[in-house]
Amino acid sequence: MKKVVILGGGFGGLAAIAHIRKQIKKKHVEVTLIDKNNYSLFTPMLPEVVSGNVKPDNIVLPLREICVKNSVRFVRDKVISVDKDNNCVICIENELKYDYLIVATGSKTNFRGNESAIENALQFKSITDAIDLKYLIIDHLEKASSMTSSDAKKSLLSFSVIGGGITGVELACEMNDFIKAKIKREYSNIGSEEYSINILEYYKTILPSIDESQAQKAQEAVVESGINIINNANVQEISKESIRFEQNGEQKILNSSITVWTAGVMGRDYLETISTNQTGDKRVFIEHELTPQGITDSNIFVIGDSCAYQYNEHILPPVAPLAMQQGIMAVINIVRNIDGKPKKDFNYFHFGYLVSLGKNNSVVNLFGLKLRGRFAYYVWKMLYLYKVGMFKKQIGVFFDWIMTSWFGNESVLIYDIEKAQMCRNTDKDSK
Repeated sequence: MKKVVILGGGFGGLAAIAHIRKQIKKKHVEVTLIDKNNYSLFTPMLPEVVSGNVKPDNIVLPLREICVKNSVRFVRDKVISVDKDNNCVICIENELKYDYLIVATGSKTNFRGNESAIENALQFKSITDAIDLKYLIIDHLEKASSMTSSDAKKSLLSFSVIGGGITGVELACEMNDFIKAKIKREYSNIGSEEYSINILEYYKTILPSIDESQAQKAQEAVVESGINIINNANVQEISKESIRFEQNGEQKILNSSITVWTAGVMGRDYLETISTNQTGDKRVFIEHELTPQGITDSNIFVIGDSCAYQYNEHILPPVAPLAMQQGIMAVINIVRNIDGKPKKDFNYFHFGYLVSLGKNNSVVNLFGLKLRGRFAYYVWKMLYLYKVGMFKKQIGVFFDWIMTSWFGNESVLIYDIEKAQMCRNTDKDSK
């Protein structure tokens, strides 16, 4: 019996699981999924956890339940290395043999060697990151509400997002909508001019990965909503109270009591045991058949954020649609190899992009059709609702949206944020 091991239950891993049983119904194949969590996170809706638009439980998918339905064995463990010579995955608690390996363990935050960012900036990769950020914002609002000094309020309520990509922009817009609504309804002694949200972006406009004309329109809409955008910003140092950055050759300092880092991701450290032929952000270069470059007849397929795939002379960014398409193609090539057929080359199909700019505003590109504004916002909502996947989760998200549209978001603190952060695993490499 052939053994297929899948590392990671993210978008690529789940796409592989969904496809593999369709392909190998009559074949003797044992499939195992390894993930350090027993859930899969629907990351596109992570910013909405911060604003309270969706509940955390509704964007996490239970991996064991998914595996049982697909006759897949699930192992909750963290991968340490891959022994290619002996076809073995080494984990903290287990060692698992494989005949075919699909590597889809996603990515971790890339702080780009900035030690001050590692020490003082918040990550935004996990469900606990989003929950902590939400309660930290509420905690700052509570403290500011009892202050009499306007300057003290401004200092405490200065929030910054490093990185103006899709995640950073959507997060900043959700934060802005949440704080604006809370000040209007519940914190009447905090003026709208006493809080600020900043996006610091290295390039000349936010959203550098999308169409330039739509990126410019998005920047105008974000600024109009009250968010401060600082372009051409090279962040150099982050403290608990401020950010030092260079802009057009000039050194500047920005007050920031909460700083969130969304400026890039990188591959996991153990990928070096698969291939040292990597990009600067530790993503493995792969062939068009999804195997590591330079390794002939490889039985390892690297997909999603773990790989660097070259398409039309450019390395594609680590996005969910790419990972899902690669997950399906990895399964196809495994089945073809079992049947004695040559592997097929992967061809990426670009559907477009979806970017939320806060309540009732989005920029969308679907198959070349460009949309923005309220209609685009509802397109964003419906497409991501569909992509959540599990019907019970879709129902949960849908009713979350209805409840918040009718009654607004709650600003309750259900745990001590400082104690919770102390109890968290502070090893940022583990996320």
